[in-house]
Amino acid sequence: MPRKTVSLARNAVRTALTSLALLPAAALAADPWWKRYAPVPDVSKDGYRVEELFWYTTNLCLFAFSLVVIALVGFCVVYRSRPGRLRGFYYHGTDKKSLFVTGSLAALVFLSVDMRLVRGSEKDIKEYFYNWPTSPDTFKVEVMPQQWAWNIRYAGADELFNTADDVITLNDMRVPVGRPIFVQLKAKDVIHSFYLPNFRIKQDANPGHVTKVWFQAKETGTFEIACSQMCGWAHYKMQSSFTVLAAADFDRWYKEAQGDAARRFDPADKDAFWGWAWEK
Repeated sequence: MPRKTVSLARNAVRTALTSLALLPAAALAADPWWKRYAPVPDVSKDGYRVEELFWYTTNLCLFAFSLVVIALVGFCVVYRSRPGRLRGFYYHGTDKKSLFVTGSLAALVFLSVDMRLVRGSEKDIKEYFYNWPTSPDTFKVEVMPQQWAWNIRYAGADELFNTADDVITLNDMRVPVGRPIFVQLKAKDVIHSFYLPNFRIKQDANPGHVTKVWFQAKETGTFEIACSQMCGWAHYKMQSSFTVLAAADFDRWYKEAQGDAARRFDPADKDAFWGWAWEK
């Protein structure tokens, strides 16, 4: 091989390796590593409820795990085999003392972890999850996921769903900030799951059956809608935009969207009526 060609190849390899070495540093400078693993910000009024239960359970499990590891390492050190040490004494732990200690620890875990989660869950269900909003400013949305997209429907001027003046979008959901958002879901084909990470909510959407979920945004911004239910080979495509707008911006967009919907509506298009009458 000519010397000039070898030199060019060597320089190309050296440049490539230098670039690869600099990539992680540049990436970390722009995006610190800890941000990649930190939970996404909570922008929901009631998202704290999920986080409280999650961190309570996680911290208790970490505490229990730490005790087990410390005990395991301690026993390995204290009772290790060494000169002058008698042989170990083995028993099955079926005596009254052992049964009492085991039962006491099991009761402690049950009361401190399980019952705390049950009480917290019941409280959240009554106060939030199944306490469907009924205030006049509640904004209603119908969502029909399918392979592999999110169909969004808003009621038009008649305030009825599945009528000619409905606003329909694809993979683009917009809601006003500060108002309760009431969502009804029904899948077109298979089971999907409506997941808003920044709102700490997740609700399955089933074919032929309407499910419900609600939330209230406390911040504006653009967030993510994801599907957390494996729905087929292109499940990864079930990702779309979710935008929370200020009241004035949302009203402006909604008015323009209603005008666009009226111009696009085709009475001969039967697929346009994929929605349903709002279920009480």
